[in-house]
Amino acid sequence: MNKMEFKKSKEYKDIFKKIKNYHEGFKFTLPYYKMTQGQKNAINIITSDCIKERIIDSVSIGLNLSGEITEETFIRL
Repeated sequence: MNKMEFKKSKEYKDIFKKIKNYHEGFKFTLPYYKMTQGQKNAINIITSDCIKERIIDSVSIGLNLSGEITEETFIRL
């Protein structure tokens, strides 16, 4: 599945709607270390689109000793 196909999928729309329905000021953390590479790719597409539309903003990033992102916290704007 490519990026455009994913954006048209039910999963994309459901997660995007769920994030959009969070109340202002709500913080949530995504545990990237628990995700497969495919899940990371999908959630990055969704969070990037939410940031572009000013729905959420990144407030902190967790790194491991290798410098890889292990988790990221967002706030609903």
